[in-house]
Amino acid sequence: MAYEKPGSEKVSTENGTQKGPNRSAIRTFSTKSNISNPHNVFQEQLVIAMVGLPARGKSYLSKATARYLNFAGCPCRLFNAGNLRREQGLAGTDAAFFDQNNAEAKEMREILAMKCLRQLLDWVQHSNKGCRVGILDATNTTSERRRNVIAQVRVEAKLNPRLQLIFVESLADDPELLENNYRMKLSNDDYKGKDPIKALADFKERVRKYEAVYEEVCDYEDND
Repeated sequence: MAYEKPGSEKVSTENGTQKGPNRSAIRTFSTKSNISNPHNVFQEQLVIAMVGLPARGKSYLSKATARYLNFAGCPCRLFNAGNLRREQGLAGTDAAFFDQNNAEAKEMREILAMKCLRQLLDWVQHSNKGCRVGILDATNTTSERRRNVIAQVRVEAKLNPRLQLIFVESLADDPELLENNYRMKLSNDDYKGKDPIKALADFKERVRKYEAVYEEVCDYEDND
């Protein structure tokens, strides 16, 4: 697997280990491995669940994937948990909302994530012909969250064997890249009209809240 950011040397991963001083890579993990013919994917209904800390390029990768799949004739749609949160009247929430110790906010985040997944599943399974791909653009940074995603997809897959799930994890720790990504986040509705210095500090604090509980994807997560 490899990811190449503009103007940089290509960075590759081998067995999940990043080579080079700064990591910027993509890892994938499928909950199924029984596809013998890669062309069969065009008959599948696929859920792609993104994984990664904020500002690691999940939305960028999601949009690029959707553009390609739609171009190739496979309908694909994005379902962004952050956008759903803002649509539900929670735009402008500060870093405290993303604190794992904030029980009320944690419950709300989980409810919104599962609601976003529900919308995705309804759309993906709306058509019985050909492929459909829904991308869950959310952090999904804990094994607990990913188990919930797996459980919900597994329930649907019992009735719909065409349904499959893949996690795509986006990793980056290049300081310059991250700083640019952080500043780009200041244009969304959470920080619109706010002092840019205070907004940037708040977003970095949000990232630290996620870093405190972040668990990278492991193969054993689908062993249940």
